[in-house]
Amino acid sequence: MRSVAMAMLTIREAILRGTLLFYFAVGNIIIAIVAYAVGLSPDGSTIRVFGNPVVIKNVVDLNPVDFLLIQLFRSSNFAVMFLGVFAVAGLIPSMLEKGTVELYLSKPLSRPSLLLSRSLGATAGVALNILYFGIAIWLVFGIRVGVWHWKFLVACLLAAVAFTFYFSVVVFTGLVTRSQGFSIMLAFLFWFLSGALAGREFGLYRLWDNVIYHRVLDGLFYTTPQVSGMLENATRVIGNNPFDRMLGPHAVADFTIMPFVYSLLSATLIFALAARYFSKQDY
Repeated sequence: MRSVAMAMLTIREAILRGTLLFYFAVGNIIIAIVAYAVGLSPDGSTIRVFGNPVVIKNVVDLNPVDFLLIQLFRSSNFAVMFLGVFAVAGLIPSMLEKGTVELYLSKPLSRPSLLLSRSLGATAGVALNILYFGIAIWLVFGIRVGVWHWKFLVACLLAAVAFTFYFSVVVFTGLVTRSQGFSIMLAFLFWFLSGALAGREFGLYRLWDNVIYHRVLDGLFYTTPQVSGMLENATRVIGNNPFDRMLGPHAVADFTIMPFVYSLLSATLIFALAARYFSKQDY
């Protein structure tokens, strides 16, 4: 119960800081734009966006609703993840400020439990926003278009899970640097590193034809949260992803849970290292 109380206190602090409210406000603006833009033609036969009919060419087995939701999901991923980090990245460094850290450490919680509660509170605040956004968009398409796309809700749930694993990097950086700015910058850089590692065979491998170098890249890929892989597979839950066609005319990838499994293991490892570091420090 003490851990739950600490997590709730963390969410409350994020709200009082205003960053979580800003994140919530941005989500509502996007929801309002989508609600205004999406609708049916007067005869109900065509889906329109800002009055223009949605026409899909050269993609088999992809309906307009899947297409729109996939586009929306992909285009909002960066904003959802990065603004989420911006909203709660300061919660770990703020806990370590002189005078504050002594207050937290005086509570009847072990240091690992304190860190876990603080981290879960931060990620819960963002995850609830992601799920709220997903439910709102689901309602918009259900009411305005008449399609209740349950798989979109599953994709948003997976995006919330992806953020939770992604945040482990922010936790560790916040502990070591005690800086919100560094935490945000590293999260930003790690986003691009994750994408580069996911496609390392086509990019990073070609920078140096060396077996050891390639194995180091493989090690980084499997021991860090696979943000890119998780979000790409969350997109595939929605429907036939047209962007998979870039891999070839018949290379439509199926959903796989493995990026989430590897990310769970790597996030657990990163948090364990963070908890050990936190336990050894003299504040």
